[in-house]
Amino acid sequence: MNLLEFKKAQAEDAEAIFRLCKENIDKYEDIDSIPYDEVIAWVRRKINKSISEYTRIYKDGVLCGYYRFHSDNCEYELDDFYLFEEYRRQGIGSAVLEKCLFEADKTVYLYVFKRNEGAVRLYKRFGFEVRENLGTRYIMEKKL
Repeated sequence: MNLLEFKKAQAEDAEAIFRLCKENIDKYEDIDSIPYDEVIAWVRRKINKSISEYTRIYKDGVLCGYYRFHSDNCEYELDDFYLFEEYRRQGIGSAVLEKCLFEADKTVYLYVFKRNEGAVRLYKRFGFEVRENLGTRYIMEKKL
């Protein structure tokens, strides 16, 4: 794989991260079973509030995605992990997971839509297990 670089996200990245998150919700969530407008508004607030915790992912100098990896009490959360479509299935997701797991010294958890089978397979390959079944999503964890 070619060189990956990581840089802090900026305020101007919030809209792109929001669009990626909304696309995932629209594709994988059971829209009729949630208060959609409230969820979307919450997502926008969460991203705007925590934009300084997001990281830009670059491959060969080109922006290819984002993620947020942060300490949440006595665990780490991998949150809003997105690659642009054209950069998927190239080993970038695996490299980001390796980086996060290397940096962690305690349990890492994440939320993933059950119907996002590619992501679920990736996390299982890295030793993540389902901690909790939340209807349309799993909370998966890897204990370190």
